[in-house]
Amino acid sequence: MTTCNRLATAVALCTLLASPSVHAQAEDQAAARSLFDDGRKLLKAGKYDEACPKLEAAARLYSSPGILLNLGDCYEKSGRTASAWTEFGESAAAADRADRRDQSAEAKRRQAAVEPKLSRLTIQVPHGVPGLVVSRDGTDLADAAWGSAIPVDVGVHTLRARADGRVSWEKSVTVSAPGRTVSVEVPELAAAPAVPVAPVAPVALAAPASPPREAESSTSASPSPLPALETAPAAPRSRTLGFVLIGGGAVVGIGGAVLMIVESSRASSARSSDTPATTRASAEQYDSTKTPWGLGLAGAIVGGVAAAAGVVLVVAHGASTTTTGAGVTRAAPWATAGGGGLEIEHAW
Repeated sequence: MTTCNRLATAVALCTLLASPSVHAQAEDQAAARSLFDDGRKLLKAGKYDEACPKLEAAARLYSSPGILLNLGDCYEKSGRTASAWTEFGESAAAADRADRRDQSAEAKRRQAAVEPKLSRLTIQVPHGVPGLVVSRDGTDLADAAWGSAIPVDVGVHTLRARADGRVSWEKSVTVSAPGRTVSVEVPELAAAPAVPVAPVAPVALAAPASPPREAESSTSASPSPLPALETAPAAPRSRTLGFVLIGGGAVVGIGGAVLMIVESSRASSARSSDTPATTRASAEQYDSTKTPWGLGLAGAIVGGVAAAAGVVLVVAHGASTTTTGAGVTRAAPWATAGGGGLEIEHAW
């Protein structure tokens, strides 16, 4: 590859590498130009509150002598003399770098014209403490600026002083007269009160676990603070079955007994009618009572056996006792030759 080819390749590579930044710079200049034009129109219309932000944004994108000069002009017309004085100086410096003598001369003339109108603020710090920081409107000032008359815009300015281990100080100062200097003295910062330290409670060591047998004995020996509620076990199924047998057996047995009585009465009536005309009918009536009477007998026997079995089941499992928080309830069946029932007793 010849020297010319190598040179051409290097130039092409440099162009490719630089193209993104060049492209971004061109976009910034275009945006700055658009913002500058809008700001100039608003400035000519006397809308300084709208014009200054446009020119500020344009200056951040592209800091040219013309943009800075117009921004200083906007500041001066809105009464911000210190900001105007600063921007006129920046415009002159930018014009000198670009070798634009006419713009540099105009910027310096404007800066000199606004200087007599400057308002200044002097911050005196007679009591310095280690680590002291003094700020104006949220911006920390260098130690070299303490005691110097610094140009500021007309209006309210907030001063703060702080240091480690000291109580912070703050004050608002109003600068209203153009061309005058306001002086403020920062007092000696008082020592911050000591923060009491809460005592640390000693940490109690956990007691070693007791052997299982000892734990069981201590648990059984210590009385319970609350009485345990007695809970009656659920009634066994056999007792329920016993009550069912008693009730069912009583119904069947009584029904059978009633049927036997009715049929016996019919049979007695049939046997007492012994006239020849009624003998045959009486015999048929007497025969018809045998089957119902037998069914009644069977029912009485079955009912009696069932009731007896139910009594045995209930008696075998004892009386039912239910304990609640409101008292004790006991239920027990009873049976005699003439009947039976369930006795319920509640004790408060």
